[in-house]
Amino acid sequence: MHARPERGVTLIDLSVALAVVGILASMALPSYQAQLARARRSEAITALTLVQTVQEQFRAVQGSYALQLAALNGIVPRGAHYDLVLAASHPNGYLARAHARGDSGREDGCAVLTLSVLDGVATHGPSERCWNR
Repeated sequence: MHARPERGVTLIDLSVALAVVGILASMALPSYQAQLARARRSEAITALTLVQTVQEQFRAVQGSYALQLAALNGIVPRGAHYDLVLAASHPNGYLARAHARGDSGREDGCAVLTLSVLDGVATHGPSERCWNR
């Protein structure tokens, strides 16, 4: 009689498979985190773009920019990952900021996105990369 070979997974096979999965996960995690940060930034970009649109509508009706976000009648959304503030405002321009909550954007230098508008001309900060461009 011939003995049948044992079938199944050995501890060595399982260890090798787990090691391969661990290596692949360690290579994929930084890319995943970068994409997650970029997606969260899109929330701030959308909110700042909406501030710009509503401010221009306000200026068309009132003749100057709103001095406070509250003057925009609650149109500006509140995000889950960023807080919006109107840092400086005068009749011909304003500076709006989106501050990251928690750790969003801290690792890549994009914790605070800015939108500066003077006489209808917008400048994005701190860099175009932070604005996903």
